Order: sequence, then structure tokens, then C-alpha cells
Amino acid sequence: MEKYPYLNEYVANVLKERREALAMSKRKLSELAMIERAYITGLENGKWNVTLNVFFFLSEALEIEPEKFIELVRNEIEQLKNERVHNQ
Repeated sequence: MEKYPYLNEYVANVLKERREALAMSKRKLSELAMIERAYITGLENGKWNVTLNVFFFLSEALEIEPEKFIELVRNEIEQLKNERVHNQ
């Protein structure tokens, strides 16, 4: 199966923006989500895929409903697609 193009980048952008909006360190997010800090760093750098399990833990820790998190990722997808089209 092929990976969805740039999905890691989209998730990374939303994750980092939400964490920073809450003035939360990676260490604090790691504690709240019960996820290794190195994994969060990898997610924010777009290097690693987010699993559904991790996605739900992150949603709770970031005080956002999973549906809203997905909506923000979809908005990010549309925004970055539009930017790429305009930059061609």
C-alpha cells in the first residue's frame, strides 16, 4: 500500500501548532500522552507515522477531540495542496 502523500508533514504541523498554542513542552506532552519524547520529536519532524493508538493519546493530552484533530489535519492538507499548486 502506498503512503498518503505528505501525511506525516500535515500531522506534524497540526501537532506542533496545537502543542505550542497550549504552551506545552514536548516533555509535558510526552508525560500526558504516555509517549516517549523522542517519538513526539519524530512525529513533529514528520519522520514517523502516527498510529491510531498514539493519535487518541495525543488528542487527550492536547485537549482536543480526535474528530477535531482530524479536521485540522484535513484543513492543513487543503492549505498545503493549494500552496503547492500556486507555487508551480
